[in-house]
Formats: sequence, C-alpha cells, structure tokens
Amino acid sequence: MRFKYCKEGHAMDPSWKLCPVCIAPLKGWLVRLGEKHTGEVYTIHEGKSFIGSGAECEIRILGGNLARQHAFLVVSDICSIVDMGNGEPLKINNAVLVKSALIDGDVLLLGDFSFKIKLL
Repeated sequence: MRFKYCKEGHAMDPSWKLCPVCIAPLKGWLVRLGEKHTGEVYTIHEGKSFIGSGAECEIRILGGNLARQHAFLVVSDICSIVDMGNGEPLKINNAVLVKSALIDGDVLLLGDFSFKIKLL
C-alpha cells in the first residue's frame, strides 16, 4: 500500500485530506534524552498510538534497535504503554515491564533510546 505523509510525518491513506493523528487532541510529548538528541520531541495524541520504526506507526522512530511495532500507547483519561514483545524489552524507570500506566516525568527505554514522557 502506498502512503502519503502529513506535516508531522504520520503515514496516511492517499485519499485522506486530514491526518487523524494530528486532529486528535494533544495529550503530551515523548522527549528524547541523550546529548546528541536533546530537544527531539514526538507528540502524543489521544487514542492508541503505535511506537516503532515502521511507516505505519503514529510515533515513528528510526534506528536505536526498535522493532517495526515496538510498543503502543493508549491515552484517554490516563496514559498506559504496552510492550508488543517484538524487540528489546521495554523499561520504565529502569524496571522491565510489559504493561504499565505512565505519569508525567516517567523515563522510558525503547530499544537503545531513552525518553521522558511529558503529559498535559
């Protein structure tokens, strides 16, 4: 299937005029940690968002030993993350977890990359 991409880089069906991820309410950010990546930010929107290196992921992160679909976030009144078991284990605040609720300031290790979650 061919994709087109919105201004944020989300893969979209070519027939769509608006990106469904971008029009969902903003709920926070994943801020990449590390000297070379300071300031690299990925937006978190309400709903379910896949994280990984694949083009179909709402939060697409290339490199860093991430699987095509590494984990997914579910955001409504609370934010939770689920490891899909396709790559390196998910760590939250240095603990290996398969599923967990997240709060503002938690540190996630996805593949080789660390992120701080900032929630609204």
